[in-house]
Amino acid sequence: MHYLRSIIFDTAVVILTLVVSLTVPFMWLFNASSSTVRAVSQVWVNGIMFLMKHVVGLDYRAVGRENVPDGPCIIACNHQSLWETAALCAIFPDASIVAKKELRRVPFVGWFLERYPMILVDRSAGRHALRQMVDEARRAAGEGRQVLLFPQGTRQAIDEPMRFQSAGISALYTNLDVPVVPAACNSGLFWGKKTLIMHSGTVTLSFLPPIAPGLPRKEFQEKMERMIAEEANRLLKVSEAKVR
Repeated sequence: MHYLRSIIFDTAVVILTLVVSLTVPFMWLFNASSSTVRAVSQVWVNGIMFLMKHVVGLDYRAVGRENVPDGPCIIACNHQSLWETAALCAIFPDASIVAKKELRRVPFVGWFLERYPMILVDRSAGRHALRQMVDEARRAAGEGRQVLLFPQGTRQAIDEPMRFQSAGISALYTNLDVPVVPAACNSGLFWGKKTLIMHSGTVTLSFLPPIAPGLPRKEFQEKMERMIAEEANRLLKVSEAKVR
């Protein structure tokens, strides 16, 4: 049943994507603003969340939302599946996500990401990439928008040791002078890293108390990693206990 639901979901997402992509020529022709592109993108991402809930039976609950400031901030979440990418976009419709530059090559999607605008980073460019990321994140924060980042750098399965890439999140923290909200989810229990098969259930997304700007770089990094890792492990243990 999970396999069949996942196939129906994937098919529906392809159809949804094709329908939404029909708007691209018109937005290009009329030089649509970033706010218009984000509005259209929200139709797409909320459609995906709707399909997850009603086709796959995969819902979610967000706890600690009161920990997210009203103004600009950096949200740093663990990364177990594609679920949190869609969910965070739906929850924070005006946020900019730090993503790999390779996504720009995806037809239609790449155009959306550039016009959104998201922060597309060339991970092979070293310090230049960090400067670009900081500049674009500062611009987003200046517009009152959140910046979303997955400090692990890539998806990691729930049975893998949690590893973080410190350069990106530390550069943002030390340069933007805005709070960082650590977040953790247990999406990997329902949608594995290397599979398209999804399982029904309820993902928990937990927003933790923000880390105020001003800490030494190393102290911030250790605190953020500890908070995310401990909460991610707690969510996994609680959920696995309920499954048993």
